[in-house]
Amino acid sequence: MTPITEVAGRRVPLSNLDKVIHPASGTTKGEILHYYATVAGAILPHLRERPVSFLRYPDGPAGALFFTKNPPPGTPSWVRTVPVPHTDDPGARQVVLDGLAPLMWAANLVVEFHTPQWTAAEPGVADRLVLDLDPGEPAGLPECCAVALWLRERLAADGLDAYAKTSGAKGLHLLVPIRYL
Repeated sequence: MTPITEVAGRRVPLSNLDKVIHPASGTTKGEILHYYATVAGAILPHLRERPVSFLRYPDGPAGALFFTKNPPPGTPSWVRTVPVPHTDDPGARQVVLDGLAPLMWAANLVVEFHTPQWTAAEPGVADRLVLDLDPGEPAGLPECCAVALWLRERLAADGLDAYAKTSGAKGLHLLVPIRYL
């Protein structure tokens, strides 16, 4: 039976807390959930109003992984979804993580969250630019950092702010908010 935990007034099932998700470091699912709970105040503003896609590997890191946009079966009614119509599925919906309980529910299921550069209110209208800098021969992570610093200075000369973050797998992203006049 999956243990139920109360999070922000919601009953959230949390499962397999001892499962090792990152074998090289021994990081468990429970530690990842603790991390998300700890950084929720910082991460939720970046997820606000953005439909979320998930990278999942339900059988652990050695098993198959898959990418999904659809709300998974069993999504609680208190997890908000928004329409994100596609040519092949005009009725498509995606999850929006708008609070601690939905964040913890989703973190229990997934490895990574992916968001578009637009909000649910304005699909297809980008409000940020993301520059993805990944190492690859002959450039390593130090070179990616040097490029990010150069890009940040160059964008600043055009009046744009740029913020670096790790991209998850091996590189970094440079996020640039876009302001419309």
